Amino acid sequence: MIPESFIEEVLSRTDIVQVIGRYVKLQHKGSNWMACCPFHKEKTPSFAVNPSKQFFKCFGCGEHGTAITFLMKFKGLSFPEAIKELADDLGMEVPEDRQAKIRQARAKTLTDYLAQAADFYHQTLFHDRHAIEYLKGRGITEETVKKFQLGLSPDAWQGLEAIFKDKAYDDPKLEESGLVIAKDGHRYDRFRSRVMYPIRNPRGQVIGFGARTMVPGEEPKYLNSPETPVYHKSQELYGLYEARDAIHKKGRAIVCEGYMDVIQMSQGGFLETVAALGTSITPEHVKKLFQLSDHVYFSFDGDAAGFKAARRAMESTLSIITDTQTAHFVLLPQDEDPDSLIKSQGPEAFEAQLRSAFPLSKFFVMDIVREVSQGQGLRTAEERAQAVAIAKPLLQRMTAHALRQLLVQEFAAAVRMEPAEVASLCGVTLLDVPQTKPAKALSGYGRDTKQGERSKRPVRPVTTGPVFTNIKRRLLQCFVTHPSWLIKYSDQIEYEMLDTVDEWEEAIVRLWHLAQDHSKGEGFEESKLTTGYLLSFMQGDPLYNRLADLASEEEVLQTPEAVAEFEIKCAFLKLEKAQLDAQIAELLSMEERGEPVESQYLERLFKRRQDIHRSLIDESSQAVDFVLDSRLSG
Repeated sequence: MIPESFIEEVLSRTDIVQVIGRYVKLQHKGSNWMACCPFHKEKTPSFAVNPSKQFFKCFGCGEHGTAITFLMKFKGLSFPEAIKELADDLGMEVPEDRQAKIRQARAKTLTDYLAQAADFYHQTLFHDRHAIEYLKGRGITEETVKKFQLGLSPDAWQGLEAIFKDKAYDDPKLEESGLVIAKDGHRYDRFRSRVMYPIRNPRGQVIGFGARTMVPGEEPKYLNSPETPVYHKSQELYGLYEARDAIHKKGRAIVCEGYMDVIQMSQGGFLETVAALGTSITPEHVKKLFQLSDHVYFSFDGDAAGFKAARRAMESTLSIITDTQTAHFVLLPQDEDPDSLIKSQGPEAFEAQLRSAFPLSKFFVMDIVREVSQGQGLRTAEERAQAVAIAKPLLQRMTAHALRQLLVQEFAAAVRMEPAEVASLCGVTLLDVPQTKPAKALSGYGRDTKQGERSKRPVRPVTTGPVFTNIKRRLLQCFVTHPSWLIKYSDQIEYEMLDTVDEWEEAIVRLWHLAQDHSKGEGFEESKLTTGYLLSFMQGDPLYNRLADLASEEEVLQTPEAVAEFEIKCAFLKLEKAQLDAQIAELLSMEERGEPVESQYLERLFKRRQDIHRSLIDESSQAVDFVLDSRLSG
């Protein structure tokens, strides 16, 4: 695990303009640096990098984030990998324990050996006419062979001795990398006389191989590298490294079933295609895909095995997907796969399949109904009960609350139940959306005759409801955009919000604690407390997306700093005024009931309320004057 103090130092020394500028051609315009977005196709630059906030935002597709987020999305790196890359650029060595360094050194040696083998297999292919004719017969071009570095393992027990000479072939690391098998005192190549498909990690390193026989009927048809220190099939996707740029440009990722599908799809123009490595789609796979794009399409054959694979992909997706992401499911016609469909009907036929794909919500309902009733529809109470039982663990694993609520509603219609009943049976909570009700007429004239009864009810939190939600949402947005104000307005936050009454106050307090912790660090400089710096420490937190979205929204608003500070001052005044109004109302109710009330205390509350009212007018006037002066001088 990377120490937090090291991450702080890396972030404080990182310049987001330099990081992004290595991959995108930036031009200086005003306070920002602009470019054509690397995450979608465009001709007019709408991708802005803000050095003062250490934050990027595309005004075309909406992608936004920090230097770390950029590397994770653009290169498909994990958080630790992104930190390591930033550290490498700064000439800093990531502090790791001794065992971690040993593992890293060993992994480097293994990837070196695997890269040598990939080069060897690739060269061998071009000297074997039978293999070349086989690939031509499958419709694979020389350009594709080079792009994916396809190769051929020699028809020999120890073919790798040609590059690992002398005693190198006896090196245990060849066995550890999965290239060589040691058995009964003998060593021999794992892959012999097979077409070789190198498997790469997001950094482009060869970490394993898929190998296909060229002999009809030979089993196994595909032979894959075993699990090794550098290769874990449940975490890697074939073609992800090669597809990364296309995924960014097209704004989507397509997942199919095998190596050959990826290659044929690539030749058909679907460069954004990847495949699992002989295993079902896992949550780790889905997480990697959503790091690169918010839109993922799963394509499977329309047979029983295809439906089974699609179900597993759906299950993995449910636990990862957020409310801003989409997943679609393509189930191809019987006896068709992407390869055969594109060859027989052309790329447009597959594009049509993508356009008519089932969204996750529809596939969720359809697949459960199909499983229970074999496609006949839910006809009995028993079948509907069985459908609810299947849906229960799937709904419980979801963290996308809005999507889950809508999904419950669609599923409830299919099982002929109320959404609340489905939610209760499945053990999930629906969001409480307040319904607007018409006001009831008062029975008295000029006076509410129920006032006495209401005064006896428990007092509700006074800073909740839609008005205060908007105030606190804006307050949070200002603090995300200007994190140093979390220190400047520390007293107000501590006074108003430590007893949090809603999610907005809780978010502000969490940011306040984070800023407080970092401000106490040795050598802390307030100028380093930027939006990007703060968000980087929220990476992986459920709150991150909300904060990043607020920062992204402010990039569009471009509120002048002075106006934003007026808003913060007014927000705290309004929150304090609401508290005073509640206290005054409670005291007046007590007085009406004949209970003793300290008049001087009530008078002080009225005076403070009047002072706040004047302050709000003054702050609003100053904000208006500032805006008018800015426009007149501009």
